[in-house]
Amino acid sequence: MRSLAKNAAWLTRCAGLLAVLAAVGLLPWLSHRDPALTVLRARSAEREATPEALAAIRADLGLDAGPLSLLGRWAGDLLRGDLGTSWVSGHDVLPSVLTGLQVSLALMGAALGVAVLLAAALVAPVLVRGHGSAGAFAAMLAAVPEFLLATV
Repeated sequence: MRSLAKNAAWLTRCAGLLAVLAAVGLLPWLSHRDPALTVLRARSAEREATPEALAAIRADLGLDAGPLSLLGRWAGDLLRGDLGTSWVSGHDVLPSVLTGLQVSLALMGAALGVAVLLAAALVAPVLVRGHGSAGAFAAMLAAVPEFLLATV
């Protein structure tokens, strides 16, 4: 019974992840702006938005296929490990994601180091005395943010 609940939880999480990915992937069309115009403005703000320039961008990016087709193609490529190409720069997305992940992990490690040092400094007087208060553990758990406690 317990494994059934775990499987249901994983399926729910996967369905939520897919829903968020689909919503984010459809944002250029949900914003009621032409994605080709947005890409043209991001690539070169001073270039005139002529019908020919917009058609060239649509053809280059495959925007004529429609949002659901593009989302399906991206999901298929994602299963093969290809995160795609940036619409603006034309470079692969994976190196940018890895660079951002590297910075995020460094910040997370630094924050964890500061938290451990601060916790050690705060608990040192209690350890030196050799006895703690009865509610010290409960107070420590109350100080932990809920989102962090939920992962434990």
